[in-house]
Amino acid sequence: MQRRHLSGGGLAVVGVVLAVIQVFHGIQQTDRPLVLLFETAPFVLVALTLSYAGYWLTTNEQFGDDIERILAWGVGGIVLFASIGALQLFSQRVFLGTLDRSSYVAIDFVTVGGVVGILVGIYDARSRLRLRELERERDRIEAFGNKAADVNNYGRAVNRCDSVDEVSALCIQAMQALLGVSEVAVLALGDETRVIDDTILNVSEETLRSLGERAGDGERATVVTHDAVPDPLADQTNAVVSVEITTVGDASFVLVALAGPDARFEDEDVQLLELLTAHAGTAIDGIYADRDAATVDADETTTTS
Repeated sequence: MQRRHLSGGGLAVVGVVLAVIQVFHGIQQTDRPLVLLFETAPFVLVALTLSYAGYWLTTNEQFGDDIERILAWGVGGIVLFASIGALQLFSQRVFLGTLDRSSYVAIDFVTVGGVVGILVGIYDARSRLRLRELERERDRIEAFGNKAADVNNYGRAVNRCDSVDEVSALCIQAMQALLGVSEVAVLALGDETRVIDDTILNVSEETLRSLGERAGDGERATVVTHDAVPDPLADQTNAVVSVEITTVGDASFVLVALAGPDARFEDEDVQLLELLTAHAGTAIDGIYADRDAATVDADETTTTS
């Protein structure tokens, strides 16, 4: 930030100095207001544009990494236009035998060259910034796609489980491997709370139940974000979510997760969590359906016997 402020401030000072020189040159050449208005005023405004560009750069943090490139473009513009001015003065000396107004011409070209160079530099910096944003977006989408594929792999494994305990263990493993969330609990809420699996330290069952019950406010496999973190968790995290996996009979299966102290659940994390719990819900429904079918078959066998 200090580098950006120094560079932008220096650029603003250069613009002011050039504007003062333009005014001085205009007064030296004539005292007629109309001539000053149409010959000197435009170059003064151009010089002040350089000052505004310097101020604008100091207030835009996004150009902090490209400030040297912008200044390099500014110097390049000055060199280019100064070279053109030198050629013009050389032609004037050859054909007219005089270098009258050479200092005025030189300052005019330097002023215009500086502004043109800075504007081109800002355009270049914007293009590079946009390119970096696109690259970050591409990387983010690619990472999300890879994680979604891994979640589907976990989903296939979850749907091959024979018990709720196995489903819970795989969900916690997926949370740790894919989302980097190590504190997770899977609960069965009903007349009594049953903690199926729990990797959350120093948290009472009552606190977990209160978090899990909030998931009932949303739809199945829909993440509920807890804006108010209970006091027992305030030192452990600033982001808590819960999601209802499924409901079987009177029991509601809920997953509760805590991000790290300095972490938050991003939109992509929420989508992956909802995808994972959707797989888990399907698996738990299938497990209980198989149990019910097995119970019916056993009853029919007993009746037949």
